[in-house]
Amino acid sequence: MDLFNFSLQQFQAFLFIFMRVGALLFFAPIFGSRNVPLQLKVGFALIISIIVYPMVKINLDYLPERIFPMAILLTGEIFIGITIGFVARLIFAGIQLSGNLIGFQMGFGIVNVIDPSTSSQISIIAQLQNIIALLIFLSINAHHLFIKAIIDSFELIPPLGFHFSGALIEMVVSLFGDIFKIAVKVGAPIIATLLFTSVAMGLIARTVPQMNVFIVGFPLKIAVGLLMIGLSLPFFSMLLKGIFNGMGRDMYALLRIMG
Repeated sequence: MDLFNFSLQQFQAFLFIFMRVGALLFFAPIFGSRNVPLQLKVGFALIISIIVYPMVKINLDYLPERIFPMAILLTGEIFIGITIGFVARLIFAGIQLSGNLIGFQMGFGIVNVIDPSTSSQISIIAQLQNIIALLIFLSINAHHLFIKAIIDSFELIPPLGFHFSGALIEMVVSLFGDIFKIAVKVGAPIIATLLFTSVAMGLIARTVPQMNVFIVGFPLKIAVGLLMIGLSLPFFSMLLKGIFNGMGRDMYALLRIMG
């Protein structure tokens, strides 16, 4: 693309590409973190858009001349980019939900920290699991899926080719349901162990009423919880690798439905 000699239609075509790429980068994990400067996000989106532009074929004759139809079509491109990053966001939401459940059972219900990527308060256990998940995400090069999805999205959904359907809504609802599935799978060993610990402390309180179960149980549940988090790390890593590997499948399924 000649940056110094292009028509209005070519600029409009480039704008469609830039909106899709920018929406993905602003919503995807790591790339869309609030710690990443806005200038870096915009610059990265601009560079990728310039690289992708020669590979994308857009029928310039179908580009609208009025602002309102143009805005509607651009909204569709933004929605496509958000949807690609949306899949990974839901995975991390499930991991944070698991950490919140574990932290609550350990007695860390009010021990919250600020998540720098979202600027929201989450449990300290949720933050720990989120950091480990991010490291696993980067170690298996799952972030490369977003770059590949950007290129492939223009083949599956050409610019001006976005279609909204009931199947898309069904799959988005199904992905929301996966948040709870991921939370249960990730936190099941620790949550179950803490539940059995609570039951055991309840039995001790009934058989030995002289013992102050509250004073003993609070540090015990913290110790058991931290021990189980350490012991379950191999399971946690193996499970997340499988989930992140399946992330690409969900991305492309959504793209096919929208196309």
